[in-house]
Amino acid sequence: MKKTLSLIKACMTDGMNIFKIKSKNSSEIGKKVLPIMLAILVFFSVWSYANIFMEQLVKVHFEFVLLTLFIIFTTIFTLIEGIYKSGNLLFNSNDDNLLLSLPIKKSTVLFVRVFKFYIFELIFNSLFLIPAMVVYIRYVSVGITFYVSSLIALLLLPIIPIVISCIIGAIISGTSSKFRFKNIAQILITMLFLLVIFYISFNLEKIIMNLAENASSINNLITKLYYPAGAYISLVTNFNIKNLILFIVIHLSIFTIMIFALSKVYFKINSKVKGVKTSQKNKDYKIKTKKPMKALIGKELNKFITSPVFVINTGFGLVLFVVGCALICIKFESLAIPLQTAGIGITMEQIKLYIPAILFGLVCMASLMSSITSSMISLEYKAFNILKSLPISPFKIIISKVLTAVLIMIPFILIGDLIMFINFKLSIIEMVIIIASSIILPVFAETLGIIVNLKYPKMDAENDTEIVKQSMSSAVAVFADILFLAITGYGIYKLISININIDFVILIATLIYLFLDILLLIYLKKIGVKKFKKINV
Repeated sequence: MKKTLSLIKACMTDGMNIFKIKSKNSSEIGKKVLPIMLAILVFFSVWSYANIFMEQLVKVHFEFVLLTLFIIFTTIFTLIEGIYKSGNLLFNSNDDNLLLSLPIKKSTVLFVRVFKFYIFELIFNSLFLIPAMVVYIRYVSVGITFYVSSLIALLLLPIIPIVISCIIGAIISGTSSKFRFKNIAQILITMLFLLVIFYISFNLEKIIMNLAENASSINNLITKLYYPAGAYISLVTNFNIKNLILFIVIHLSIFTIMIFALSKVYFKINSKVKGVKTSQKNKDYKIKTKKPMKALIGKELNKFITSPVFVINTGFGLVLFVVGCALICIKFESLAIPLQTAGIGITMEQIKLYIPAILFGLVCMASLMSSITSSMISLEYKAFNILKSLPISPFKIIISKVLTAVLIMIPFILIGDLIMFINFKLSIIEMVIIIASSIILPVFAETLGIIVNLKYPKMDAENDTEIVKQSMSSAVAVFADILFLAITGYGIYKLISININIDFVILIATLIYLFLDILLLIYLKKIGVKKFKKINV
């Protein structure tokens, strides 16, 4: 028992890096306080949403539906997030060789892995479920049985989604070792999840009204299809000790069966994931050579695609740009009606005249809010010295990073442009100017990003998340881009308000950014190269 507890403590300390704030300049107190502050922020954000839902449910006397909804939302979130988390927490751990060499049963190692996964999900579930329970208590008079049932439910509800995600994770990990890009599913799922959140945020009032009107039928459907939700609501509204014991036994049985079943295939999957396959057919092979610039761009693209946090953090704005352009085209009239009814005296045709300016503004946002290069130098980690030693000029290495980022961005921006062009039938001149800006603006944003990263490199990070989300370079690049975006928006607004031709205004703005591109590239060649050479790992 002592060995198991010691192993759990060691694995929890080493593995739960997501809850650590690493900074050399921060005190130990600061490292502990910041995660707590972030947890409190999430707690109150969820609490606010729960209150909004409850205000409508109270009117129809279906307060308990709030708990049903949050259980199902949290379950879906746990399932989606758990599918790709299981790959790292269970099947791709760095300390497998060490643990399996110790005098510890393999089943114990597996239990500790799953237990760590459970604690991870329990913490996140609590941030969503506890606020909903607090709001429920605020509106409904409850007794001691509610607190007992809720505490037990809080501990047991993560089990079923974890079991399902472990099964799916095992299948994915067992089969994905044959494929090169294993993280694409994670990226796509996360992108979809973020888009759903945006959709809910923009349609929150309508969704709440529909939920309130159909609360009874929605609750019945969820509780019948998903046993944990139905069992918990039954305990809350009509407590029965036999139902509570059954609720506990079912969840613990499922957890035990999963551990037993997974133990049969777990170590085979782990060996397969970490193993290196060889083939007798590869005795005679040829090494393909590429031109230096093409090879550098290929390396950067591979790094980008294989880092989910990098893709999601920098690429989501581009996906949102395409979706935004499509929504403007689909719902243009409903978006323009408020302007017509506001007493401004503007017609639909007059609103359409501003479409080029609106599209240019969207291109600015997509370009300036997706700084990919602000992390590219730092993401080299200790391999940076190898990169410096290559027989290639530093300027070419730097430019390859800029070109890679631009090549990633431009297709998304041009797709959004094309959607708007077709729907609103822009003139040839307007299309040429917008297409030019769709190339010039990404070049500006990414050149600025690489300059910032050369100024504030973070070469001692432990993972991609620390660089992409917590580095000085990323923060400075974001604030600089917001500043340029604000100046551009204000300048265009002022020029259009004094009746200067919209196409001329966009052309001037595009030419200004072209001039800035040239200045930044000159700076990069003269000073950026020197900064590149000074960076040491």
